[in-house]
Amino acid sequence: MREQSLVSRWSLIAVVGLAAGLAYPVAMAQPGAEGAPAPEAPEFPPFAQISKGYEKVVSTTDGESFYTLWVNKKKGQMLAELPRGYENQKHFIALTVASGEDYAGLQAGDELVYWKRFDKKLMLIQPNLETKSTGDAESKSSVKRLFTDRVMLDVPIVGMGPNGQPVIDMTALLAGRVSIFFQGKQGNTSLATIKSAKAFPENIEIEYEMPTAGGRLQAFHYSISKLGETPGFKPREADERVGYFTTVYRDLGKFTDKDKWVRYINRWNLEKRDSRLKLSPPKQPVVFYVEHTVPVRYRRYIENSLTVWNKAFEKVGILGAIEVRQQDAETGSHMEKDPEDVRYNFIRWLSNDQGTAIGPSRVNPYTGEILDADIILTDGWIRHFWTNFNQVLPQIAMEGMASDTLAWLDTNPQWDPRIRLSPPEQRNFLMAQRAHRGVLAYGGHALAAAEGMGDVKLMGAGNNEFTGLVNRTSQVNGLCMAAGGKAFDVAMMRMQMDALGLDTETVTTGSGAANVIGPDGTKSDLLDGVPEWFIGPLLTDLVEHEVGHTLGLRHNFKASTVYGLDKINSPEIKGKKAFTGSVMDYTPINMNIPTIEQLNTAKTDSE
Repeated sequence: MREQSLVSRWSLIAVVGLAAGLAYPVAMAQPGAEGAPAPEAPEFPPFAQISKGYEKVVSTTDGESFYTLWVNKKKGQMLAELPRGYENQKHFIALTVASGEDYAGLQAGDELVYWKRFDKKLMLIQPNLETKSTGDAESKSSVKRLFTDRVMLDVPIVGMGPNGQPVIDMTALLAGRVSIFFQGKQGNTSLATIKSAKAFPENIEIEYEMPTAGGRLQAFHYSISKLGETPGFKPREADERVGYFTTVYRDLGKFTDKDKWVRYINRWNLEKRDSRLKLSPPKQPVVFYVEHTVPVRYRRYIENSLTVWNKAFEKVGILGAIEVRQQDAETGSHMEKDPEDVRYNFIRWLSNDQGTAIGPSRVNPYTGEILDADIILTDGWIRHFWTNFNQVLPQIAMEGMASDTLAWLDTNPQWDPRIRLSPPEQRNFLMAQRAHRGVLAYGGHALAAAEGMGDVKLMGAGNNEFTGLVNRTSQVNGLCMAAGGKAFDVAMMRMQMDALGLDTETVTTGSGAANVIGPDGTKSDLLDGVPEWFIGPLLTDLVEHEVGHTLGLRHNFKASTVYGLDKINSPEIKGKKAFTGSVMDYTPINMNIPTIEQLNTAKTDSE
C-alpha cells in the first residue's frame, strides 16, 4: 500500500509538472511578457503618415475618380491610389508634349499597359499585341509561351490607400521616367513641378513641367484612362481597294501568308440612333473643338471643313456625324477642356513658322476603333515664299526618283537638285555637310527604313514614316505633305500679286483696305497678305484633307487622274464640278494662265 501511495504521489507530481510545463510557453507568448517576441511590423506605414501634407485632387462634384490623386503643392509631389480591380484592367496612356517645342501639342504617341503586383513592387507591363493565335489549343499555348509581354518599368508600393489599393509615387513614375514614356527626352526631374492635375471618373490628366536639354522648360502631359470594350463595336477587316489606316497583327494559328496577317480598318464607332430611319442622328457624334489659338479670321473656314464631311456620312444614313464647337478665351467657352485630354478631339494652330499640317489619331490596338484625334495646323505654309523656293522646289525635283538614282546623287552631290537649287552662298556648306555624314544606304530612300513586321513591308505597309506604322500595331498617320503643296499655291499667288504691283502687307487681319478683286468681280479683304477669296477655300481644302486622316483615311493619289487637263479646263467641268476624285489627294490650284493666242482669240470673239 505504501509503495502504491508513493507511485500515486509521484504520478500526481508528474502530471502537475507536465501541465505546468505545457502552460509555461503559452504564458511567455503573451505580449508584454519578459522575453516575448516583438509584434510583427505592418507591411506598409499608415496612409495618414505617408499622405501628411497632401491634399486630395477633386475635379468632380462627387469626388469620384479613376485613380485617386493627392498633391503636395509645397514639395511638388503627387501620390496616386490605383483603381479597384486594376489587376484585370488595361490602361491607355496618351502622351503629349504640351509646351516648350515647335510642335508642342502634337500627339507624342500612346502606351497600352497593365499593372501587376510583385511583393512590394508594381510592374507596368505592355501586352503583346503583334502576334496572336486563333488556331488550336496547342498553337495558342505555343504562341503564348513564345511571344510574351514586356515590362516597361517597376515602381515601389509606398502604402495602401483608403480604398485598400496600392499607392505609388506618381511624380517618380511620370516625371522621373519621362525618358521612357517620351523617348529621347531627358529632363531634370529634381526641378520638375506639377503644372496641372485633374481626376475624373474615367480618366486622369497630369502635366509636369521641367527643364530639358539646354535648360528649355517643357511640359509633358499624361492622359490615363481605362481601355474597355465599346458595346456594339465590331472590328472591320480592311479591303486593299479602300484606303484606310489599319491595325495589324499576325495570326500564327493560320498557315498561309495571305491569311496570317489580320488587318482591321481604323474607324470611329458611329451608329444610327434609330436604325429604322433612312437618315438618323448618331448615338454618339464625333465632336471636334477648334482651339482658342486658331486666329478668329480663319475659324469659319475650319468649321466648314469639318461639317462638310457630314455629306459623306449621310450617304450611309447618319445625319450630323460630326459636330464642331469653338473654344474661345475671350468668352471662356469650353476653356475648361484640355486639348491633351484623351476625351476631346481638337484642331490646334501652332505659330511656329513651319509649313505643316497633320491629322493623327489614337486607336484601340485590339479593334481599330479610333478613340481620339487631333489636327495640327501651322502658320508657315501661309508665310514663306523663301521656304517654297528653297525647300519645296527641290522636293518637287526629287519626286519619283528611285533608290538607285538617289544612291548615285549621294555619291555625286554636285548634280543633286537639293544642292543645285539651294542659295549659292550655302552650296559649299551643304557639300561639306554631305561629305561629313558619309554615304547613306539607298541614298536615303525610304526603302532603307522599311524594317520590322516581316513581310508586311512587301505589301506596302513598311515600318517607316510614310505609312505611319512605326514600332506599333496601329497606323495613326503617315507622312503628310499637303500643307507643303498649299504653301506653293500661296507663293504663286503672292508672286502674281507682286507682279501686278499690289501691296500684300497693307492688311494682315482682314480689317481694312479691300484692294483685291475676287473671281466674282467683287473686292476682297486680305488675310495675312493673301486675298480672302483665295486663302479661305485653300485652308478649307487643307483641313478637309487632315480631317479625312482623323476619320481613318489614307492618301489617294489616283484621285487627281479622274480627268485630263483638257477636261478640267472645259466648260463642262471648270467652275461646275470638282476636277479630282477625292480630297485625300494633294490637289493643286488650277492656275490656268491663257496663252497670247488664246487671249487674242477671246478678244476677237468679244469684238
